Amino acid sequence: MFFGGVNLRLFAAAGGVAAAAALILAFTSGNRMCRITSWMGQSCAGASDIGFQSEQGLSALASGGWLGVGLGQSRQKYQWIPEAHNDFIFAVIGEELGLVGTIVVLVLFALLAVAIYRVVSHQEDLFARVLGGSIMAWMLGQAAINMAMVAGLLPVIGVPLPFISYGGSALVMSLCGVGVVLSLARAQMAPASRSKPRWRFAKTARKRT
Repeated sequence: MFFGGVNLRLFAAAGGVAAAAALILAFTSGNRMCRITSWMGQSCAGASDIGFQSEQGLSALASGGWLGVGLGQSRQKYQWIPEAHNDFIFAVIGEELGLVGTIVVLVLFALLAVAIYRVVSHQEDLFARVLGGSIMAWMLGQAAINMAMVAGLLPVIGVPLPFISYGGSALVMSLCGVGVVLSLARAQMAPASRSKPRWRFAKTARKRT
């Protein structure tokens, strides 16, 4: 909606409706409410271990320090962090590569966001802008939610980290999204690439004459 040039008031209204729907879904599910109360530091009846995954993820990040314990030397991933290879792979990166490794991951996702935004912002076609912007919001939003979830800034909701978390289908979809963005960039560069050879051939012909 934002890349399609929709009025900001409508954009804010849609965001408000989405937030209200999320609250309704959270309050109507006992499991979701337990996740939220556990994230807020409160106990939840009948689910005392629901915050175990988040606690172990934070412990892994803390034990990594500045430079980490070494690649492949994580201790928390062995029977401590549930789904360490999937939803909480960012915690393993923080433990093995430290704060420096997590910053590198953040910078790489930021560069991906800048690259996609440059492609989208130069598109003249409305559909291309909306398509590219949707892919950027999907990938970067998912990455931001995952890293915030591991860092304890959001409740654990089971969102994988794009390109890094284990799972063939998630990786295939992420690569397909990048492929679509590359096709948009290629279509944008097509007119310039068509005119370039003509200029070269014309220059060669003048030299021969």
